[in-house]
Amino acid sequence: MIASKPAEFYDHDHIEDLAGRIYVVIGNTHPPGRVIAYLKYVPTNSKTFWCRGDTCFERVIKRYGVDNVLSSVRGRQQEAYDPTLGVSVPVISTEEISEVHRPRERFSEILRRPRDDAELDVILAYERLRRHSNVSPSSIGVDGSIAVRIHNPAISDVDLVVYGCREAVEVAETASSAFERVPESIELGRFANMADTYGLPAEVVQRISAPYKRLYMKSRKREVNIMFSSDRSGRYGEVVFVPVGVAEAEVVIRPGGCESLYYPGIATVDRVVDLRVLGAIRKLPVDPGFMKVSKVVTYESLYSYPLYRGGEMRVRGVLSLEKPAEELAIVVGTRETLSYAVPKTA
Repeated sequence: MIASKPAEFYDHDHIEDLAGRIYVVIGNTHPPGRVIAYLKYVPTNSKTFWCRGDTCFERVIKRYGVDNVLSSVRGRQQEAYDPTLGVSVPVISTEEISEVHRPRERFSEILRRPRDDAELDVILAYERLRRHSNVSPSSIGVDGSIAVRIHNPAISDVDLVVYGCREAVEVAETASSAFERVPESIELGRFANMADTYGLPAEVVQRISAPYKRLYMKSRKREVNIMFSSDRSGRYGEVVFVPVGVAEAEVVIRPGGCESLYYPGIATVDRVVDLRVLGAIRKLPVDPGFMKVSKVVTYESLYSYPLYRGGEMRVRGVLSLEKPAEELAIVVGTRETLSYAVPKTA
């Protein structure tokens, strides 16, 4: 497969199509003529929380998790088979795009002139981060409804995107010191909902939950969430994953890798303690027991933080042959099978 020119779309960019529908870009690598993105907001004649002038929007995605997102958008947007991933993904054709909302550009605009309390809180949240991590404004973007100017100043969260490897690690390690936590009753309720979504015990979800999520500026009564993105685009077709089976494994993950914080999250496997192939999708040229499992890839952001922490982990997912490296990866968070990546003691 011939690699194309670098993608022009980054994870957390927002795309508006010719009909005014708003999509969220997934990842930094995209097929020619298409962008991998899921539909999040559609215009509606009803009054909602999310409005821009006289136009209000209905939220398509009610709950996150790969299955929930894909089932919510199925039939409402185009899907295409991606041979580099070996699965079908939601896409939008570049011919349908009317506008691209880029998080870093939006953050710069807010820094110059905040227009309401929510935008002011974007600046205050960044200033808290900067005091603890020294992250520069050029490495910060704004996600969520504020990114596309449909937010409700009274209730919208502040969602920030941190770009770059060093910046991601610094913020991941220090963000919890810069903010308070959301009220416990709210947090426990969300853990229960996430447990239902991911099929995990609530105490496991609580243990692996990232400390840079569900932050709170108590004095402003504003929730803050932080996400991460590479500041480099990929070349489509440079890496291909060929699904070969379903596997469970006990592995030792190298800690501190910034790529595990991105989407998709990629963590290096230092050692395989045990590997069990539960079912075959296609035949490998050699027994997988004689091939190197080099990484775990996650499309569920819930598992990014435990992979970042590293150490001994239990992993279940799609065993895939990575080309051209000719090494194996365990891919977590696809629709093919139940999957997870949790600490061994969880």
